[in-house]
Amino acid sequence: MNIKKLAEKLIEKNITISFAESCTGGLLVSTLTLNPGVSSILNESYVTYSNESKVRLLGVKEETISKYGVVSKEVAYEMARGLKNKTSVKLAISSTGNAGPTKGDEKEPIGRVFVGIAYDSINTYQLDLDGSREEVIKKVVEFVYSKIEEII
Repeated sequence: MNIKKLAEKLIEKNITISFAESCTGGLLVSTLTLNPGVSSILNESYVTYSNESKVRLLGVKEETISKYGVVSKEVAYEMARGLKNKTSVKLAISSTGNAGPTKGDEKEPIGRVFVGIAYDSINTYQLDLDGSREEVIKKVVEFVYSKIEEII
């Protein structure tokens, strides 16, 4: 996958984009901003690491977090939907997960990540990844940009 070519394609097609990142901590948006010209399509993005910020900035329901956990397809869905509604972009991406290396359990094992992609509809993807914290986060970034390439 070539991020530079993907950025050029987003610009050419005028597909505006925003990110709501938790476990990726801003790496999704920073990867895109390495490419010239993205200011024409990159609206705004958020690192919503805390549950409170997901609720306040993206409209994720507290009940959703309580019922399903913050590492869930439901939270990824609400993050992507809230971001798309707030920013009015064509493409809204969310990430929430447990990159490790500690605090894994049955419900939220280390390496479990959910990605939400809102374009024509909202789809969520569950990833169960191996590796160090850094490797998990980089794999999420690779997955997201591969999905964007498929979509557009």
